[in-house]
Amino acid sequence: FRELLIDFGDSGYVARYRLSEDSVTVLAVRHQKEAGF
Repeated sequence: FRELLIDFGDSGYVARYRLSEDSVTVLAVRHQKEAGF
């Protein structure tokens, strides 16, 4: 998987996704302040 950082205010979001030849599958979107980040 890959991760995309999305800035939003003081923190932001992390989107985990999988990229194939003809599609993108979003696996999860989490706020950066959640536990584990």
